[in-house]
Amino acid sequence: MPTTDWRTVEWESFVHPHKAFRLEFPAHWEHRVEKDGESCGFGPRDRDNVGLWISIMPVSLDTERFGEDLPRLFDQAMDQVPVENIRRDESIPHHAMKADMADPDQGGHYWIVAGGDLVLFASSQVPPAERHIWNPAFDQLMASLEITRERELLLRQVSNEVLANLREKHPEQDYQFDEKGIRGRDHRVFLGNLHREVLAAPHRRGEIIQQYVSALSPDARSHMGSEQWDDILHDILPVLKPQDYLRPGTPTEHLATTPWLGDVLVCYAIRGDKAFRFITGWDLRRWEVELEEMHRVAIDNVTKLDWPREMQGSRQPGGGRMVLVHTGDSFGASRLLHPDFHRLFSGPLGSPFLAAVPNRDTIVAFTNRRSLKRKLVPKIQKDHDTSAYQISPRLFLVTADGIAPAGSR
Repeated sequence: MPTTDWRTVEWESFVHPHKAFRLEFPAHWEHRVEKDGESCGFGPRDRDNVGLWISIMPVSLDTERFGEDLPRLFDQAMDQVPVENIRRDESIPHHAMKADMADPDQGGHYWIVAGGDLVLFASSQVPPAERHIWNPAFDQLMASLEITRERELLLRQVSNEVLANLREKHPEQDYQFDEKGIRGRDHRVFLGNLHREVLAAPHRRGEIIQQYVSALSPDARSHMGSEQWDDILHDILPVLKPQDYLRPGTPTEHLATTPWLGDVLVCYAIRGDKAFRFITGWDLRRWEVELEEMHRVAIDNVTKLDWPREMQGSRQPGGGRMVLVHTGDSFGASRLLHPDFHRLFSGPLGSPFLAAVPNRDTIVAFTNRRSLKRKLVPKIQKDHDTSAYQISPRLFLVTADGIAPAGSR
């Protein structure tokens, strides 16, 4: 069989069904996906003794810290398999080891590749007499392999940093990873909110992690669930959340809530020095307090919140004004519920005016002009979509009589 110049062959792109990796393979070959992407195969259509399989190994690791351990992992994986000439494969843009099959009836190779949070195992099947024909194709295919798990790697690194911090600060808890997050001796740490916050602001990763770990200290948690109504009366605040924040089968289904406008509802939180926790129906029953009474208390506490000393206000091209209220206290959007919100902003913005709360920390308020609305709506949508603590991309009409959903025009 003549040798093929694989550089002149048309190649086709393959993307893993869960976007774990992508690569290029000869367009006239076939490919197969098995076990929902756990294994993917590539090879010529008319040959059942020539092909390459790539499998995802059942581990999740910070592979940036794993490169030096890759030879050891390769030795362990190949413990029962005869191989020779184990070496680094510099053609692959990740940590990669390659070995020749030592079986005289096989002319293929094995690879272990680590990237993102994944480790991949690959093997090629090639008749020894046809090494010169097929191995160059498989080498080129493997050289095109790109693991596309940057997001997952970041989250794995964040989780590892949190675990290391917790173990250092509280060794008595014997913190370990489990299927839901991190488990200590007497509590479990859920990482979903932390992950969303880091993804929204990766440049603040270290600061966010430190704040999160500090909020998990025994002092911060010591009174949670045993607070007395009279003691926390002045620390209850409303928190706006989207309707889909409440998910059946999770702790959120027990939160005390009041419907607000559209798909937004009001939850309630007890603000502490380093953290806050949401109030549940169990709390209300324990305190023997009605939801309506707690709502009244929470709104009254909103009126006592400080406003930023400097709010970004600007006159917009074509007329009208915009004011951006951004706070770092986790209750920025809650200020939209201030009973005097219209009076406070109608002077510079006119009446009625429009407002939006794309995320927990932001209020956008602006003059009710169609041209200004067309300009700001895409920015509000982007702020909503990229936030770790989304509320709503919709607009609200703020009048002297109250707040209502704004029309679509």
